[in-house]
Amino acid sequence: MNERQQAGWGPYPLIALGTVLGLASILLGASPSVGMPVAGGFLLLGALIRVILPERRAGWFAIRGKTTDALTLTTFGALLVFGGLILLVEREWIVGILGFIRIVG
Repeated sequence: MNERQQAGWGPYPLIALGTVLGLASILLGASPSVGMPVAGGFLLLGALIRVILPERRAGWFAIRGKTTDALTLTTFGALLVFGGLILLVEREWIVGILGFIRIVG
């Protein structure tokens, strides 16, 4: 048995469950502005756990190097949280900001 098999699943089920909960809430009728940040929050939690846990306890959660895993999870998690929260912003504000950037830029 290799080291990864001995460590078991590690925190992987927690992260998978949280992500599935966020996506399932959207499929069951909740607003994407709720479900996306839930899924993203669990991915951010996964990034934090990946940084904290030693390599031998990460289990199947350790795919690549610790830095690569943490950066990947942080990027996707932050994008999901941002994407969900941006849905709460009124469209006129976004159009106004983009128009201001075009005028100034």
